[in-house]
Amino acid sequence: MVKRKDLIWAAVFAAVIAACLIFIFLTGGKSGENSAEIYEDGKLVKTIADLDPEKEYSFEIKTKNGTNTVSVGGGSIWVSSADCSNQTCVHAGKISIAGQTVICAPHKLVIKVVGETSADAMT
Repeated sequence: MVKRKDLIWAAVFAAVIAACLIFIFLTGGKSGENSAEIYEDGKLVKTIADLDPEKEYSFEIKTKNGTNTVSVGGGSIWVSSADCSNQTCVHAGKISIAGQTVICAPHKLVIKVVGETSADAMT
């Protein structure tokens, strides 16, 4: 015969498990949101506080060596256009995982994703 006390404990345990699963699915399993740092010639010039998947925008970074258009959207950041000759930074594509970088060597520009969700955490 099952006691009422045992049923209450089972219900509490099931509710805790359900809450944990809902949290994991709603957050995509991420331990934290990522941000981005933009460096020119080794100096931090701009920080993107949150690579929010809901926001989309672009801005220009003008250096003494040239101009890059940086885009943010869908939880990623990337160089959408640059006036450098090799276009390596544009072809690097979107980055979204902590530790990933996009480098524009002619402009001495580095974009780096920082945060708690790293490539190591996803393996």
